[in-house]
Amino acid sequence: MQLDRRVVYGFMFLMLAMNAAVFFAAWKPMMAGKNDFPVFYSNAQMVREGQATQLYDFDAENSFVHRVSEVRRAPNNHLPYELLIFVPFTYLHFGAAHLLWTLASLGMLVGVAVLMRSTVSSGSSFRDTLLTTLAFFPVWYCLLQGQDSILLVFLFALSFWLWKRGRDDAAGFALAMGLFRPQLVLPFLLVAWLAGKWKLVRGFIPGALFVLLVSIWVVGVDGMAEYTRILMSQGTLGSASALSQQWQVRLGLMPTLRGLLSIVVPASVPASIRNFLLLCGTSLGLLWAARALRGAKEGAAFDMAFAIAVGAVAVVSFHSLPHDFSLMILPLLIAGGALTSADRVADCANPYTCVTVGFLLFFSGLYFVLIYAEKMGLLVLPTVVLLWLISEWENSRLHARAAARRRVEPISIPTS
Repeated sequence: MQLDRRVVYGFMFLMLAMNAAVFFAAWKPMMAGKNDFPVFYSNAQMVREGQATQLYDFDAENSFVHRVSEVRRAPNNHLPYELLIFVPFTYLHFGAAHLLWTLASLGMLVGVAVLMRSTVSSGSSFRDTLLTTLAFFPVWYCLLQGQDSILLVFLFALSFWLWKRGRDDAAGFALAMGLFRPQLVLPFLLVAWLAGKWKLVRGFIPGALFVLLVSIWVVGVDGMAEYTRILMSQGTLGSASALSQQWQVRLGLMPTLRGLLSIVVPASVPASIRNFLLLCGTSLGLLWAARALRGAKEGAAFDMAFAIAVGAVAVVSFHSLPHDFSLMILPLLIAGGALTSADRVADCANPYTCVTVGFLLFFSGLYFVLIYAEKMGLLVLPTVVLLWLISEWENSRLHARAAARRRVEPISIPTS
């Protein structure tokens, strides 16, 4: 099965155009503060004005939010060290700050393309890597929301770039800088630990201590205690109903196993069974990712293992929203690069499945429908298929290489 590259380019450019059109159509509401950026901006204002200790006082927090937005906001559930990034933006008017953050996020996407272009063994061009990145709707959703998920994607790409160059400690430290989203970083660390990647874990520890100490410096010990309380309340089933009503935590918007279970498991099923299914699925996903990463040492095999690990973490994350799904661009770039280097889709064990899954994960219209219907959990299905294809593809390549080596091994004939 030969895949016409012109068709691929045409599809990617069409998705890019659709994404950009949606983004610019929402420009005025964004500038009016009807997304998530007011939370970062107002919280950074509190830090700048010496009110950081009140970050977890919801009334005090929203008094700052209401300077730029009329919408009452959810509790701040990010480690406060991240707010130091946004403090310089508070010296600008809200609209100018939002524009600058959007440009910075686009710059980080370019950085992701540069890092992945120079890291992935397939050797895809920078143009193709950047086009693929910008054709992926979740990164545009992140821009729409004024969120920070693109920063996390950049840190994962940087960690991968360092890791491939043998700088495991630095890779772990870079990964720790993403602890403002612990629900994605800590599961990946667990996978690395289970896979025996001790140097990465060793580098992560000082990075984690650094962000923790900076966070304590920003909000104080009492502030960190309040932060912990908020995280615990969001992570308990007893608070799920109240949070859904007060803070609009909608499971239907989560492109994760938790979101999928909320769709396919009837509401009448006891919470204990839901928890059991979630725990089993999460454990299996992380163990599978750890097994793939344990056997990978370098080259394309390591690329594929990293892709499986990142994808598994994205799927099993306890609390992720559509903009967090931006992290899936890394596995997609790795898989797409491998497909490009093969030059024929037939080299994939299931060529038609490869094309179908790629189409689904890049088709912006599907995201529009799933977000509107609050069925984002269904994205878990093509994502799991993609990760399985990556695993099968790499296994088949390894078997082919082993068979080729056996064919060329010389036969020694004993001489008398």
